[in-house]
Amino acid sequence: MQKIKVKRPVTIRTVVTKDFKKQATEEILKEIHLIESQIMQLELQNQQMQNQMYSAGFNNEKLEHIQNELNEISAKLEQMTFFKQELQTQKESINHIGLENIIVTGSLENYVELSIGENIYDKFKNAEIIVKDGIIQDIRL
Repeated sequence: MQKIKVKRPVTIRTVVTKDFKKQATEEILKEIHLIESQIMQLELQNQQMQNQMYSAGFNNEKLEHIQNELNEISAKLEQMTFFKQELQTQKESINHIGLENIIVTGSLENYVELSIGENIYDKFKNAEIIVKDGIIQDIRL
């Protein structure tokens, strides 16, 4: 009989507990701190580039290079600020989730074997793993 293995998505769902909320909040705060330090570095680079621009004088080639660098730094700053705001929104969302609710926290892929005559839609139904405090509670295929 002909068979083939293919990848399919598996959803990770987590039961919200006090420990989950605490751990998720701590991870988000670490990410926010990391982004804040990156923002500070970018602001320092921005200031240094502006100082170089003033010292470049009328060298158009050098001024153009510095302006390109400033534009890149500005774009990165904007992106980092956006990420920080997203993380702060996630942190607030975690505070408002009720205990024992089940939320999607990730996804994985696994292989499923397909054979001639099988219903492909049944094989690709939403597979999911239910987790509570890091321990698998259920696997639904």
